[in-house]
Parts: sequence; C-alpha cells; structure tokens
Amino acid sequence: MVVWINGPYGVGKSTLVEQLVRDGPKGFVFDAEAVGNAARDTLPKEMYNGALFECYTRWFEMCVVLLQDISAHYDGILYVPMTLALPDSFEKFARPLRESGIPVKHILLESNHATVLERILERGEKADCWCAQHIDFCLEQQGKFENVIRIPSVGEPVTALAEAVRKVLGV
Repeated sequence: MVVWINGPYGVGKSTLVEQLVRDGPKGFVFDAEAVGNAARDTLPKEMYNGALFECYTRWFEMCVVLLQDISAHYDGILYVPMTLALPDSFEKFARPLRESGIPVKHILLESNHATVLERILERGEKADCWCAQHIDFCLEQQGKFENVIRIPSVGEPVTALAEAVRKVLGV
C-alpha cells in the first residue's frame, strides 16, 4: 500500500511519517522530494518548468516507476510525505499505481497559516523562506482537493495524528 501524506510545506508530514514508521506496522519512507531534486538538478534549466515538481511531468512518472518497483519487493506500507499543491496531481500518481494493483490512500493534514508558519520557524527556517511564502497558496489549493482523507492537525501532537492515520488505514 502507498500512503501519500499531504499538507502545506512545513505542516509536519515528515515528522508524522517518522512516527508511523517508528511505531509500526512495518513501513518505509519514500522521498518523492529527493526524486524531484534529482530530476531538477540533472536537467538543463530550459527543460525544468517551475519551482513545483508537479510542473514536471517526468517527476510523476519517475516516482510511479520507483513506487511500483518497491511495492513489488517490499511487504510494508510505503509512506510518501510530500506536498501536492495542485488538485489534479494526486491522480497522476494514484491512477497508474492502482492500475498495477497497488492500493493508494491520500491523506491531507489540514492546518492554518499561523500553525504552519510556527512549525516552519521551529525547524530553523526564516519567516520569508520559500515554504512560508507558499503557505496560503497550499491552503487555498488543498481546500479544493476531492477524494482525500482530511485529518485536522492544529493543536494535535504527532502521536495523535499517527493514531488517526492508523485508524483510517485500519492498521
């Protein structure tokens, strides 16, 4: 199973996934951002069209191929803590994964501007960093998402969020 953990940049997706993997059941963290960074860093600038990995079609394809390969050889849950800001992006991953027989869940950590900014600052970034500048864009776009499991994260400790995810997944 692939579980995509979504939410604004800085909401705590990676922290949540680390907790899920630590507590079990067996899980692996797939770093879609590393795949995007590899693509961006190895392309001529003219070929990379934007700061969002979602603007580069091959990123979706590379992640899907890797997730399919890992799923074929790994018997745990694959967690993907990655912000998707564009409402149609998730299906670009989910459709080919489902077509190859891999169950996929999309979980969105809902938050607000103040909470996300506080978390960004707590991890040592500046108030004018790229993530902070895009909080409202993410919140607005993610409000339009359909067919997503929404989990409120404001004021919730990571242990409670992990329990909510496990409950949704039935594990």
